[in-house]
Amino acid sequence: MIETYKLYGGTVCLTFDPDKHIYTVDGERVDGVTGVVSVIAKPALIYWSVNMALSYIGKKIKAGKSYDEIQLKKILEGAKIAHKVKKEDAGDIGTLVHEAIERYILTGKEEPPVHEKAKVCYENFINWAKENKVRFIETERKVYSKEYNYAGTMDFACVIGDKTFVGDIKTSNAIYNEYWFQTSAYQQAYTEETGTKIDGQLIVRVSRNGDFEIQENYDYEENVQAFNGALVLYRRIQQLKDNENAGV
Repeated sequence: MIETYKLYGGTVCLTFDPDKHIYTVDGERVDGVTGVVSVIAKPALIYWSVNMALSYIGKKIKAGKSYDEIQLKKILEGAKIAHKVKKEDAGDIGTLVHEAIERYILTGKEEPPVHEKAKVCYENFINWAKENKVRFIETERKVYSKEYNYAGTMDFACVIGDKTFVGDIKTSNAIYNEYWFQTSAYQQAYTEETGTKIDGQLIVRVSRNGDFEIQENYDYEENVQAFNGALVLYRRIQQLKDNENAGV
């Protein structure tokens, strides 16, 4: 179902298609933050994908056993998509965690997921929020920048002590640099619309393995410049693809 949001005092109509992950503003498609950030090379993912393939092969091939051509072909085909299967599983866990945290922020009620790994992620987040007296002021907030014409969904904004943060929840195995570019994009758009003063960016990493990590960042100017640079690169790449498809 298409979601509709009125921003900038009702003067901007933003729609979001959650199935296709497409944003439009006043009927025109606009770039999404996560799509823009995806243009940044992630070499760590290459090594991770290779390791997933090797792990899959290692589990399927047993010492002392012979395999014919068809059996080997099936094993290699499975190895080719092992990283995709793992990523989809992680995505499902991430979705469960995000939805449960959103309910908690909105209602204050603790309703942990049944899935064991998702439950661990959720409980780590709740414990952190309570121990630090985190006051949430936004959750799953749609943002749009008139100046740069992009949109996105900010996981949350919160106040801790005397500081206000734009935050994002990650279920990754590490905190990567591009996360700061992503949160800076949300901050840029959110401040543009609301005028809210943001002191820093916050990543909450609730690992599927049970690890829990918090990092703060205050280099907004440098981070947002990096995002805006990625936005220019992303749009040029899309333009070249469109030209190719049109036979230009």
